[in-house]
Amino acid sequence: MSKVKSLLKIRIVRVVLVVVGITLAVVVSFFLPKEQDPNIGLTNDPVTPTIDITNPVGTLTVNRSVIYKDVTLTVTKVEEAGAFSDDRRPAGTYTVRVNVHVQPGASVQSPLGIEYVSLVRLALANGQVISPKLVSLLPVVLPQQANDGFFDFPVSTQVSLSSLTLLIGSDTSVAFS
Repeated sequence: MSKVKSLLKIRIVRVVLVVVGITLAVVVSFFLPKEQDPNIGLTNDPVTPTIDITNPVGTLTVNRSVIYKDVTLTVTKVEEAGAFSDDRRPAGTYTVRVNVHVQPGASVQSPLGIEYVSLVRLALANGQVISPKLVSLLPVVLPQQANDGFFDFPVSTQVSLSSLTLLIGSDTSVAFS
């Protein structure tokens, strides 16, 4: 033990040990799993990433609109699948994705905050109401700037898409039938 202590008192030995430690850390970092790019899917991406769908169940074109705070929300399409590749947080056996187009009205002259997470719900045919597990829309609507996004809702079993209704706030809804 005293030989180790005496070796550690030599400056060159300490320098060599630090260099070996740093080299070892660098080599180990090459073998660790790669972190996903946190910028994937942001609205300023020049290319829209391709979304892979696992176990697709159905798709329904809706194209129905409602106005909320002078912002037109158009449900363009509804899809159900086992999983979507851009959803990193699976919650149910299936996911119902509600694609929406947001268009601010002419009276929107300054940024308008809309908290979609607490605003939207999905009503199933049996009366069950589900909160979204993922919202891709930014919570700010800018004047004269349209935006596209989606709401993902977890469901435990396959559902008939035409029997669903998107609830927006307490008094607005969009039926998919």
